[in-house]
Amino acid sequence: MKQNEDSTQPQVCPYSGAVLPSSANTPQTEAKPIVMRMDADTEETTVKAPIVEPPEGSNIFYDPLSYAIYDHPYDVYKQLRDKAPVYFSPRLGVYVLSRYEDVMAAFKNHEHMVSKFGNDIDGTHDSYGKGNLVAQDPPRHTALRQAVRRVFALREILAKEDGMRLVAKELLNDMKKNGGGDFATEFALPLAFATTTRLIGLPGSKEDINWLVDHLSRSMVRTVGELGVPEDASTSNFEAEEYIHSVVQKRMDELAAGADANVSDVITQVLASVEKGKVDDDEVVGLAHLIYSASTDAPSALLTNCVAVLDKFPHLQVFLRENPSMITNFIEEVLRYDTPGQNVSRQTTAELVFQGVTIPANSRVMLLQGSANRDERVFENPDEFDLTRDFSKQTKLASFGDGIHACMGAPLARLMARLAVEVILEQSDEIRIVGFPERWVKQLVRGFSKLPIKFVAGGTNFA
Repeated sequence: MKQNEDSTQPQVCPYSGAVLPSSANTPQTEAKPIVMRMDADTEETTVKAPIVEPPEGSNIFYDPLSYAIYDHPYDVYKQLRDKAPVYFSPRLGVYVLSRYEDVMAAFKNHEHMVSKFGNDIDGTHDSYGKGNLVAQDPPRHTALRQAVRRVFALREILAKEDGMRLVAKELLNDMKKNGGGDFATEFALPLAFATTTRLIGLPGSKEDINWLVDHLSRSMVRTVGELGVPEDASTSNFEAEEYIHSVVQKRMDELAAGADANVSDVITQVLASVEKGKVDDDEVVGLAHLIYSASTDAPSALLTNCVAVLDKFPHLQVFLRENPSMITNFIEEVLRYDTPGQNVSRQTTAELVFQGVTIPANSRVMLLQGSANRDERVFENPDEFDLTRDFSKQTKLASFGDGIHACMGAPLARLMARLAVEVILEQSDEIRIVGFPERWVKQLVRGFSKLPIKFVAGGTNFA
């Protein structure tokens, strides 16, 4: 290799962008490369075993409860998309759709792919009360969704921005005082719950939030490789329903005594729909419980995934700090690259054909949002994290679903993530994962239940 004529010019790694250590004082000598060889004749020493062909498809297996998927699902997703886009799970007895076009078409077909059994496969929603929105179809789904529509209006969500930012700053300052901590339990979950208690109309004291965080953590417990909800997780859900019931009863008493009914929280708005005869009395608690759960587990998982990406690509911390207008792009790409909502399930009411495969009526079908977001038929270089990726109508994220069941809380999750990243990058230290993280085992949600981090002054030198 020809030596650089200007020896004062620093050499830069073409991949990381980092300046290479100076070699100005190192003597330059010609040296022949050392070539390593195996002297043994491998043909003579290798014992040839007879070749037995394994059964076709034995190297393709998908089980959302397995350790392989818990650890890293994306290579399996690619196998499914390429070789088994309509896969039948012999272990769970469910069909699995993995390609973008099939997942999005299924979301929009609410007449033949219904939600009456909930959007999970492990019995999660058996411990939720009547009124559970994600286990409803029209006309009940329409009435329940309409009851909380005002709460999720964009203007209502944006009105919470200042309060959310203040909480985020307080949580981050507390962590910085200690040099770091568990980002999941000390930042992501408390921020999600501080926001959600106001959204639902639940008490928002520190003690109440700590109680709710504990109950969500218990309700999310699952066992890798096993189907079903552990007994304590179900118990926690029942306890949460009792807690919400007591809050609803208290609010009913306040409204009966003349309290302002024009308040934009879930419980107040649903009770107003009860008065109008559009929602039944026994649907209030289940509806509030579902929204409380959905507004905390996936958004807090998204926050942890954002930090995991910032740790994986630390140069982005420098770039986003200098270009904060790109944080919105960053959030969208995190939602695609490692979406917190990996899958939902539906039940067929008629025979349906996807990719030439007929799925019988009354079949359970899982829609892999995490795979759809990595489909190379739609997203160029899908396994690369691309901050400049363009999302259009043709490349709409699958993360929040589509059709009549599209997630109402998408604007809230995006706002929470943007504020969290802005607050993290307002301080100059590099945020770094130090220790061993743990993911939520619940197969529907991909994110971290434990994410140990430290703030590193100076950070990585890319200049």
